[in-house]
Amino acid sequence: MKKNREARLDISLLPEAAALATTKKGRRKLAETALKSLDLKKLKLTALAAGGGLVLLGAAGSAARYEAFRLAVSREMKKQLAPVNARLAELEKQNAELKKELEKRR
Repeated sequence: MKKNREARLDISLLPEAAALATTKKGRRKLAETALKSLDLKKLKLTALAAGGGLVLLGAAGSAARYEAFRLAVSREMKKQLAPVNARLAELEKQNAELKKELEKRR
């Protein structure tokens, strides 16, 4: 852990770091220093959390699309079945009337 703290960039050196970044060797040195200062455990946890968040958002988005599609299909089926349901209700009414008439004759 101590090694990590020593390798971190000092904020007071930022103007010098900007000057170093103008050359290829300077950029390389800055990149090496930045990589040494990384805490890999924190980086792994952050990457894991970000990946988990993306998976969760993807699953939620898929579920929302599925639900929207299901509702759209349901609405369309109701529209298409409306005449059939009306005819069925009419036939059930006629059937009930015919049953009453049959009961009267017996």
